Amino acid sequence: MRLFALSSIIIIVALSGCQTSNSVNGGSSRSIDLAAARTHATNYRISSSAGVEQLVSQALKNHPSLAAARQKIIRLQAKVPQAQSLPDPKARISGGSLAETAAGRVNAVAGLEQAIPFPGKRRAKANAAQKEADAARAELENLKLRVAERVRFAYWSYYLADQNQRISRESKEVLQTIQEIVHARVKANQGTQADLLRISTEISKVDQQIITARQQTNSAKATLNALLNRPSNSRLPNPKRSSVPSSSSLNNLIARAESAHPSVKAGQARLTAFQHRLRSARLEAYPDFLLGVQYASISNSGLSPVANGRDQTMITLGFTIPLWEKPRKAKISEANAGIAEMQASVATSRAELRQRVEDAWFRAQSSREMITLFDTRLIPDAKQAHELALQSYSAGKQSFIDVLDTWRVLLKFQLHQEGNRASLGKASASLKSAAAIR
Repeated sequence: MRLFALSSIIIIVALSGCQTSNSVNGGSSRSIDLAAARTHATNYRISSSAGVEQLVSQALKNHPSLAAARQKIIRLQAKVPQAQSLPDPKARISGGSLAETAAGRVNAVAGLEQAIPFPGKRRAKANAAQKEADAARAELENLKLRVAERVRFAYWSYYLADQNQRISRESKEVLQTIQEIVHARVKANQGTQADLLRISTEISKVDQQIITARQQTNSAKATLNALLNRPSNSRLPNPKRSSVPSSSSLNNLIARAESAHPSVKAGQARLTAFQHRLRSARLEAYPDFLLGVQYASISNSGLSPVANGRDQTMITLGFTIPLWEKPRKAKISEANAGIAEMQASVATSRAELRQRVEDAWFRAQSSREMITLFDTRLIPDAKQAHELALQSYSAGKQSFIDVLDTWRVLLKFQLHQEGNRASLGKASASLKSAAAIR
């Protein structure tokens, strides 16, 4: 009976363990299903007054790559308690033709054994797992910076294409007004059919620019909607010019990037993880311990005249023998190589960040200077030259070719200026990403 009771307890424990495992697996499955459901493209509403930063916020909430990165953190964090825990104990039941003692024949032996790793082994493995999870958190922050940069890039491409459409339409209206003037001069025998042909050709060229700008607008909208995890044809607010704050000093931005950028932090976390793995590999040279207890059920009958059927309880203590050197040396070599790899990786990240910060900073400075130059000198002068040429042509003092030349220069400067503004926005986006500014 005692043997049956002991066996029943062991079976119940085993079955309860299976049920717990199934429960956990079922919960994880539901969690994954819910996470997957949130990654589907959804045509959620965006305010018509939303600017670039509001779109960045929406992308950071809805981009599927960020959902994947968050699940990766959960997955790696779940490894920490696994590394901290003791191995499952082992239970044994022995029956059959067993030995006979003075107290009587042994009916069965049941035992329980627990492996206890050498002190420090579990802590080292748990610390390494924790640092991998920390690295994944830093990677998530880096991915957020990248997504924000891509949204800002797409927004400024959207802005530029929209402005190109606007300027081209306004230019077409100007050309149509000039066309009326040319018609009037031709009727008065003060103009030529060649002038009419020239203005018609220029209007056709502007129509071509409008078609191209419309295509670029649609492409930019599709890119933005993809980053927002929305269907490509979803409505977006009209792009508007937003102020771009002045950058801090170059040296401050570089220092911030080298110390605070998530890509650097991720490399440093992995470096620490390999250091913990090195400690774990060195601890493999020390034995693990085995602690066990055994219970022997003794029969009342036996060959011995003094057989009393008294059951026996025994405690066992054992240890592993770290005999094979080759795998331990390989683990140490692996950890040392990982440390060197991560040190080089951190140095590489810092060098790349310095380059990115410097490039974006100088591009932003150049764009600001160009915007000032176009606003204060080039565009006002081009407008004045075009107006004077048009007045002179109307008075018959200047050729129509001069009017077209001045108009072309003005249009070119207007388009170039919007390109300067878009370049400033993109340079600022790159600078924020490289300097870890969200």
